Amino acid sequence: MDRRLQIYREASALILERGFAGASMSDIAVAVGLTKAGLYHFVSSKEDLLYEIMLHGMAKLEHDVIAPALAEADPATRLEVIVRRHIRNVVGADSALRNPISIVIDEPQGLSPERRREIDARKRRYMDLIRDTLTALQARGVVRPELNPTVAAFTIIGTIMWVARWRRPNGRLSLDEISDQIVGNLLSGLRGPAA
Repeated sequence: MDRRLQIYREASALILERGFAGASMSDIAVAVGLTKAGLYHFVSSKEDLLYEIMLHGMAKLEHDVIAPALAEADPATRLEVIVRRHIRNVVGADSALRNPISIVIDEPQGLSPERRREIDARKRRYMDLIRDTLTALQARGVVRPELNPTVAAFTIIGTIMWVARWRRPNGRLSLDEISDQIVGNLLSGLRGPAA
């Protein structure tokens, strides 16, 4: 499994850099120190590789973010758990790496329609969790009543996903400091101006 994870990470980095069409199986093989034939020992096609990366990424998101968030009864705590844990999930366990989940957002067109529907359904469940959390906060008067929970949920996901693209492991702010800033900015935006 470690070799597969290495393949997923290297392929993810190339796909993020070049797009699905621009990352060849030959390039991926070189990046992981295999021949092209050796790479095909682990995956049968480029689409299968993308699908496996997406399945891995979604499983990691469900384990790292969704399950802990669902354990939180309080919607304010749940939202903070979602944001903080998703940021860590996107950055990756080794903060120098990005999690393959990023590709789920960027490259679904590389999948067959059936596989895309499967991945989209899993993404939709996550989106629903965030939207439902925002709706619960709205019902409690914590979130502005005019706020559209769907737009806000997409904004939250977009903000989190972008962290993997701009954050540098040796940057001025630690990952916790970045998370604090993002949580603060999102919550103040959801609440609106102070009275």
